[in-house]
Amino acid sequence: MADSAVNFVVGRLGEFVVKEAALLQEVGNDVMLLKDKLQWLQMFVQMADHERRQAGGGAYKDVWVQQTREVALEVEDVLDEFMLRVDIEHALPLWNKLLKILSTCGTQISVRHALSRRISMIRARLEQISQHRKDYIPDEQSPPAAKAAPSPSITTTDGWDDEPRTGFTEESSSLEHMLISGDTKRSIVSIVGESGIGKSTLLRMVLDRDVVKKHFDARAYWLNLPPRTTKADALCLIYKRVCPSARSPVTEEKIRGALKEYLEGKRYVIVLDGMDKLFNWSSVLSVLPDDDLGSRVVIMDALCGNEATITGVRVLRVPHLNNEESHYLFCRHALGSGNKHLSKSFGSKDLSNREFNKKIMDKVLKITTGFPLAIQLLGRLLRRKEFPDQWINVLNHLNDMERSSRLERILALSFDDLPHSLKLCFLYFSMMPLNINYTAAVLVRRWAAEGFLKPNKGESMEDVGYNYLKELISRGMLNISWKGPLTSKGLIRSVFIHRRLHSMARLETQKGSFLDIYDSTDIPSSAVVRHLFIKNFRNVADIHKDAPFPKLRSLRCHFSNPEPVRYHFSEYWKIVRCNSPEYLRCDSAAGGGDATAINVDQPNHYHSLKHLLRSKLLRVIELRGLQLKKLPRAIGDLVHLRYLCIRSSSLVELPSTIAKLSNLQTLDIQETGRVQKVPQAFWLIPTLRHVLAEKLTLPNSVGLLKNMQTLRGVVVCAHPWHKNKSPLHKMVNLRRLEISGLKDHHWVILLDAFERLESLIRLHLKASRGDTIPITLFTRSSLRHLQLLELHGRIDMLAEGAEAPFALENLSWLLLKSSLVDQDFIDKLGTLPRLAELVLSNEAFQGRELVFSHGGSGFGNLTDLLLRELSELEECKIDPALTKLKKPEVVSCAMMKQ
Repeated sequence: MADSAVNFVVGRLGEFVVKEAALLQEVGNDVMLLKDKLQWLQMFVQMADHERRQAGGGAYKDVWVQQTREVALEVEDVLDEFMLRVDIEHALPLWNKLLKILSTCGTQISVRHALSRRISMIRARLEQISQHRKDYIPDEQSPPAAKAAPSPSITTTDGWDDEPRTGFTEESSSLEHMLISGDTKRSIVSIVGESGIGKSTLLRMVLDRDVVKKHFDARAYWLNLPPRTTKADALCLIYKRVCPSARSPVTEEKIRGALKEYLEGKRYVIVLDGMDKLFNWSSVLSVLPDDDLGSRVVIMDALCGNEATITGVRVLRVPHLNNEESHYLFCRHALGSGNKHLSKSFGSKDLSNREFNKKIMDKVLKITTGFPLAIQLLGRLLRRKEFPDQWINVLNHLNDMERSSRLERILALSFDDLPHSLKLCFLYFSMMPLNINYTAAVLVRRWAAEGFLKPNKGESMEDVGYNYLKELISRGMLNISWKGPLTSKGLIRSVFIHRRLHSMARLETQKGSFLDIYDSTDIPSSAVVRHLFIKNFRNVADIHKDAPFPKLRSLRCHFSNPEPVRYHFSEYWKIVRCNSPEYLRCDSAAGGGDATAINVDQPNHYHSLKHLLRSKLLRVIELRGLQLKKLPRAIGDLVHLRYLCIRSSSLVELPSTIAKLSNLQTLDIQETGRVQKVPQAFWLIPTLRHVLAEKLTLPNSVGLLKNMQTLRGVVVCAHPWHKNKSPLHKMVNLRRLEISGLKDHHWVILLDAFERLESLIRLHLKASRGDTIPITLFTRSSLRHLQLLELHGRIDMLAEGAEAPFALENLSWLLLKSSLVDQDFIDKLGTLPRLAELVLSNEAFQGRELVFSHGGSGFGNLTDLLLRELSELEECKIDPALTKLKKPEVVSCAMMKQ
């Protein structure tokens, strides 16, 4: 990763020169010379780093690479410290006037001289490192790795949305039989095999079959349980997955009761992953009802010593693929789902040539030995090689390796083949726990805050981030866990990483103090750590009060939560309790049991962690689960901070100094419903891109927020907006909006704002009690890009323009709550060409009979229908021509006929 670190700093140097040209003056040439030197060194470091991964390298090169990387990081420190001083001066009152004065005063001269001295010292050290390289490697013109390294690949996202496939014809039939046939008693299916053998892919393929889907009444798929998950945590997650619309009970006893009640009389299937040797699975299984209906619990991998305590276990062992299956899987990954490259000629070879094809497959089979993960990564790597001769070079390179180390070499080749920017994004997964789904939007926001993303050719940073995700998926280094309803647009909702790739990322990042990870232990001081991830599940880690972290760029703290946790689809794992810059709530675990909550009003239970605010270069702070009342005012001094996430149910307020965070991109205070207001000056920060809250008041006026992409969990002021303008008029690039408290007088101006919000993709609106939502929302052509819509409140179907046809041509997901619509409205919904999922909840429909007709191709793409708490509904008629529609899910409709 050393070459990626150098490349990242070289890019920052270029930006720095452009941004601060006026302040640099005398030192501008020094910065450019430093940049040139680093660019040359980067090329040699890249080759040496590649050699280390492929062949071990030499100790002398390890030292040289490490020293060069340290210099690159020192350059980044110098830039950030310089910018810190500049930004602090900018933040002073009347800074625009004072800056003109400071340009000729001693303060700015001192800043430039200090920068010049640091740059001179860095250049001197670089010269010394270069000289050492010549002295100790005098005869080498270029590192040997350059001769052995396969040629670079093309950059493309081709194949990112290919459906995962594998062989295992016999195993898939056996697994299907285990799930839907045989004993009517609830049974346990344990799928075992090597890591990377394809257990998850096999199970996903079988679960996706219609015969399996229709067999079960309740499903909870892919419950990824991180290490040290408690029984209460596991039961809560199962309950939320089988019944996502319900609220989590507040105690373990109530969770057990609610889970039993919901599953009673239902045939269910539950898939559990993330095995922990210390976890008592039998205690969880005992809660699940066994009604002789043929329910199944699928456990990935072995039962970790619980076999003796669990009865009715059937084991499926997944073997290596045979040659025919390996050939098929390789072609799927290397050539695409339709083998589309087979008819193309690349260079001097034609992949349809039988002799050449056999030569390649013989090498592939020898290298991969039927191991699906190796086949996938190798196939995806070769897919990016433009010429067949490049394929041969890669295969020969791997064929020369020892058989036992070929998978590691394929992993290393896949990593080396990544562009520099993608390497940093991939390595970021080393900071994540295993066995969880990562929310794509959160990942992209963090990457942006770390500086990994740059706008490109009219694309926003978020667009670039999603493209990076797609390329990592297309290379087989990430997998999609949920696309959501927008399959036509290919929106990625969450991803996961294979444990072998996760281990590789962690190994790379822990070299050179890039990342330190602590779990249930004291955290030592470190003057070199740049990224700190503290995770603890039953005991609170302790940071010594004098521990300095002067170079810290990101701090993420996740501690276990003694209370049941709310899960929302595949949101990032939220069973956490963590540190804050000022207060730490002390929870204790007696005998390994659940943590005991302590009254947050007792100050003696808080530990001061103000020393963390000495880390002035912080860009990312993420603190989840803490019982925290407030943040310190000194938070405003962290002028580099771009991402601030505080998840705390007891947080009451944010300090006024938060408005000084002039580089802030993301403020995430979800699950902190007591924070209802931020300083007015906060809404003037021009870099804001994402504001996520629960009940945050949106003021009547804001600054020009042209970068704002997400505004979630805000409440409008009760008073009318001034001068026919809403704050949304100044957020023209909004893509997601969630706003509540809407009154009838807001709608004229709000609909006018929608005329400007042409990029809006997701919209969630909630009317105040007694107010309505005009039906004209569905007839506005300005919302032509809208894909997800959620409405809470009665829809006024007599509003002006109600006769116009519905115009939301890209809408694919719709939720209506308390809307009181009639059959005519439902018929109009049928004209929306892309509508795939529909939820009618809490009296959204009024009437005894609900009809979904295919007349005139109505509801042609509808696949999912959920009817919940419709008290008048007695019957739902569905046209048999709606072949894409699955069995509707009906919940708490008391009058509904079976």
